[in-house]
Amino acid sequence: MADMEKETDALLDEEEQGGQKAGAEAGEAQEKKPEEDPGETLRKLCRGKLKLMTPIRAHSQDVREVTFDFCDLTGMEMMDALDSVAMVNNMFGISNRQAIALFAATAEKCAPIFDDGGTRTRLYDAKDIREKLGAADSVKAMQLAKLFYNASSQAGNNNISKA
Repeated sequence: MADMEKETDALLDEEEQGGQKAGAEAGEAQEKKPEEDPGETLRKLCRGKLKLMTPIRAHSQDVREVTFDFCDLTGMEMMDALDSVAMVNNMFGISNRQAIALFAATAEKCAPIFDDGGTRTRLYDAKDIREKLGAADSVKAMQLAKLFYNASSQAGNNNISKA
């Protein structure tokens, strides 16, 4: 996770740092590495598996890890997740409840298929994640969702032309 946080900080600080590493002394020459597409960086940072400190039960099984891929969500799926909780008047961020709802939406979409006696369904759904995720696991889930939301905005800034 530390590498993910470093890459995220680099993505979020890209404009402020002007392509140079944070903390570099003034005048110190920096080696330029090939610029990576911010969208590609976002896709790398916002998918993975969250190993749960406290497993959850779903379909009589212990779920010990939850796969997520925020970039796999459609815009409508994201809006539905954000709108599923109390409205927050903050266009620059999301609330903790919205973050959990967003994480739950991507976790449901990435959940493995489970054969329940002839009926194929997801092993867990968004409701399972929202209601059963332990406190410590919820903190990381919120951080991941907020990271995605903020990094998406930053990456999107590079796609706006002023002409």
